[in-house]
Parts: sequence; C-alpha cells; structure tokens
Amino acid sequence: MSKEKSIQEKTSADSKSIGFDYQYYFFLNELLQIKEGQTVGYEVKDDVHIEMRDGMETLIQLKHSISSTGTLSVKDEDLWKTISNWIDIITDSALGRSASDSQIEFIKNTNFLLVTNKSNSSRNEFLKKVNLLKENSLTITSFKEYLLKLCTPKKGKNKSQVDKYISKLHSKDNEFVEEFIKKLDFCLSKDDLFDLIYTRLKEKNVPERRLENVFHAIDSSLRKMIYEEVKSRKKVIISFEDYYKRFTRYFELGRSKKLPIKLITPKKPIPDDYNSYLSIKQLLDAEILDKDDLDYEDELVTIFTSKILLLNNIEEWLQESEITEEEKMRFNSNSIRIWEISHKKSHAKLKRKLRRVSIDELDSEEIIECATECYYDVLGEKLTIDETELDQDLSNGQFYVLSDEPSIGWRIDWKELYKN
Repeated sequence: MSKEKSIQEKTSADSKSIGFDYQYYFFLNELLQIKEGQTVGYEVKDDVHIEMRDGMETLIQLKHSISSTGTLSVKDEDLWKTISNWIDIITDSALGRSASDSQIEFIKNTNFLLVTNKSNSSRNEFLKKVNLLKENSLTITSFKEYLLKLCTPKKGKNKSQVDKYISKLHSKDNEFVEEFIKKLDFCLSKDDLFDLIYTRLKEKNVPERRLENVFHAIDSSLRKMIYEEVKSRKKVIISFEDYYKRFTRYFELGRSKKLPIKLITPKKPIPDDYNSYLSIKQLLDAEILDKDDLDYEDELVTIFTSKILLLNNIEEWLQESEITEEEKMRFNSNSIRIWEISHKKSHAKLKRKLRRVSIDELDSEEIIECATECYYDVLGEKLTIDETELDQDLSNGQFYVLSDEPSIGWRIDWKELYKN
C-alpha cells in the first residue's frame, strides 16, 4: 500500500487542530514567563512574537508534525518555508525595508526561532553548517556554496518548491545571509508543552494539587480574551501590565488555603424516582412541599441542583486531596450540630407538651408549623469546611444530603418516621 498521503489526510482537521493547539500552548507558556517591559503577541508579527524592553524582537514559528518518526531533514519543507517567510518579512517594502541597510538593521534587532516537535538528525548537514557559521568556523562564501549545491536539482530534474526556497536565501548578498543565519535559532523535539506550562505554574508557588484548576482557569480566560480581541479586529498583544492585571488573581486563588469551588453547574433535571428520596418525602410530610403547588417542579430542580453541586465539589476535593475523609466527617458533624440547635429551638414548646401527652395527641398543625420553622431556619445557615465558607446553594445542598440519609429531619417525630 502506498505511503503517500491523500489530499484529505494532508488537510485533515486533526492535523490542523493539533498544529493550532501547539501554537496556542507555546504562546501560553511564553506568556507565563513574561517580564516587566516585555510584550507577547499571538499571530501578529509571526505565530508568536516577543518584544523586549530594549527593542529587540523574537519572531517564532511553530511547526508540529504528527509523524511518529518526524525529524528535521536537510530539505524539510517546514524549515525552508519558514526561512522563506522570514526573508519576505525582512524585505517587506510596505514596512520600509526595501533597501539593504534597513533590512540589515531589522535583522540585527530580531531573533528568528523555529520551534518544532521534530527531532534533530545527525545527518542534517544544514544545521551543522549553521552552527559552524555562527562559530566563525565556516566562511560565508563556503556556506553559500553549500546552499547553491543544496538547491541545484539533479540532472534532468526540475527545481522543487524547497529548492526555490533555498535559492531565495542563496540569492541574497553575503552580509544579509551571514547576519540572518547568525540570528537564526532552532528549538527541536519540543513536545512537552504541558509539562513546561505546569512548571511555570509551580514557579509561581501554585501547589501541585491546584495546578490543574489554575491551568484550566488561565486557559479558559486566555482563550476567551483571544476570541474577543479577534472578533473586535484587535491584535492579540499582551504586555506585562495586561498579564499581571488579568491573571494574578488566578495564582492567588491557586495559593489560597480556601477550597476551589466549582459553581458552573447547570440546573439538574428531576430524577424519575424523586419520590424515593427521603429529602423529598420529609418535605412533603412536613407540608413544606406539595405536589399541587405551582412551583413544585421548580422547587425540586433547586433541591436536586444544590445537592449535586455540593456532592460534586466534595467528591472533587477528596480526589484532589484538598480535604481528607476526616475533614469531611467533621463537616458533616458540624452541619448536624447546626441543624440540631435549630431543631431544638423550633420544637422546644412542642417538646414540653410531649412530656404530658403522646405524639398522636399533639396538634398536627403545630407539628407542621414547627417543622417549617426549623427547615427555613436551617436553610438560612452558611456552612464552613476547611476554612472555606460555602454559599447558600452549597450549604442547602449539604442539608438536603443529610436529610436523605437521614441524619437530620424537620418534624419532631422524624426519627420514628424515617430511621426505622
């Protein structure tokens, strides 16, 4: 079977997508290293560019290969197309660089960096020649003789596109080529961008267990910012001040002792078997809920959403070792203690009556009133876990969870009704 790629394979969404992601995550990694006085650009002057305080610029081209055996060959199309593009940038007349002097000045103020996941090959003679020229161990004349030989097709063959790219460099005068090659650099086998990004976050004292949360928060914020800038036809250029203002809060949250709370939870559908949940039965028996109420379904949605929000956060905190099982147990105990105080307060009068009569002799309306008072009193409480105050939805979710077990109840006779 032929190894030649089809047109569909060459233009597949997968290979394009990973190329875009490779470029984006390299940009993110550079952004996390930005220093005062610097700016970092995304798809403005190049795939990524960095402007230094002293006016120096680094133009960066990103090339990703999905080939498992990808090496940067002597006549690699990505390599020579990139060099060709840089020559076009250097000689761009629209930016006033038609004359040789302005081109040389631009080269002297610019670094050219090709970043790729392709690996170096010991047989890549071009890279060897580049290093020799940089070390002044090779004359520019010999280097250009090498280029000429490299772009000359074999007898009877036509020049390939890569040959034309090489010819473009060879056609430049000696000063241009020498200055350009000495500012040319390569970053090969760069395929560990996530490791690099996580290292950057650690350098900002983000604890290991918070790396994932901080990464996703910054990633989401940056992607949104890029989308909005491009949509507004603005250039994506971020200064140190912009970066500091936009992202410092995420590092602070990562270093905070407070638990990371995920509140982005859409309203949950009501389970088919909602009647089997004791939390719902308790509320129906206390006449806090009634199936004929106009807002009955809305109330159910609120209850189940709060419960799932609380359970999901607790589960994630446990998985991420943000809390221990002991801390979860302490949280449950404290929650039950808060309910207990409210329950005693709401039922104090009723409890005194119960010393003289049986439960069956109590006024049912009074039982309902006391249960309702206890329920709404408890729902007004805000709970705390591991020094983190939970909001009202999460706190209420905890009480619904406990009433499902049931560890708590609203009526004075809840134990007799639900615990047996």
